[in-house]
Amino acid sequence: MFYTLILENETGQQIDLSKTANRYMFSKIKGLNPPTGTVSTSSYAGMNGSYLNNAFIEKRNVVIPFEMRGFDVELRRHELYRVVKPSRYIKIYYSTKNISVYAEGIVETCEMENFEKLTSGQISILCPDIYWYSTETQIAEYSRVRGAFHFVCPDNDEPFPIGIYNTQDMMTINNSGDEVGFTLEISGGPAKNPTIYNALTDEYMQIAGDIQKGDVITITTKTGNKTVLLEREGVVTNIINRLVSGSTWLNLKAGENKFYVRASDGLNNLKVCLIHRNAYLGV
Repeated sequence: MFYTLILENETGQQIDLSKTANRYMFSKIKGLNPPTGTVSTSSYAGMNGSYLNNAFIEKRNVVIPFEMRGFDVELRRHELYRVVKPSRYIKIYYSTKNISVYAEGIVETCEMENFEKLTSGQISILCPDIYWYSTETQIAEYSRVRGAFHFVCPDNDEPFPIGIYNTQDMMTINNSGDEVGFTLEISGGPAKNPTIYNALTDEYMQIAGDIQKGDVITITTKTGNKTVLLEREGVVTNIINRLVSGSTWLNLKAGENKFYVRASDGLNNLKVCLIHRNAYLGV
């Protein structure tokens, strides 16, 4: 089976553990399956059975055993140490013929057997975020006017569009992974009280107040990283206090999702961009 495995640190340095010709070779990866759930129960007093307190998934542990082959093993060992450093950030890229994903974590250990006939080692990575994310980004946009002008210009006298007026206020995006949050960017303006509705459930998110021309509001609905940020004239401010009471941190259900945009004023001036990566508990 074809697969690749690349590790990248916070500075962008990479090491490819999928090379098999006189480089590295790994035969398996532990941590591709859904992580083990933690279940807490309590016994009934004087009764059979027990009741559930809570159940959750704590973290993912990715373990990569590997071997080094060929010449210059010592040089390649130090090359590995420069990228994979204990207690430091690491990004894991894993791909097969049908899927390309990444996970982010912290290096727990990077161990090597230096005095064996075959140099081997093992890397352990702890991922607080339990998901594998698709390397491809999906984007759904709402804008009343979408640009259509492009080069090369037509070489005849026939009319051609320089913009398309949008009569729909719906954004559609397909989620092929698990139910997760997403990133929402609201820009344009001037406008007032922008609201995003889930067309299926009628759940909504509304930001109170004015959006000035040039403002960019970025909303993240991901569990553990829920934020509402305003960038105005280069200054980023936390405006989570402007989230209207009754708003829901919207998620993407598996399958097709539809959202529509409203505003109490200036809807035609708004541009809304929904950014999503498929997330998988196991790959």
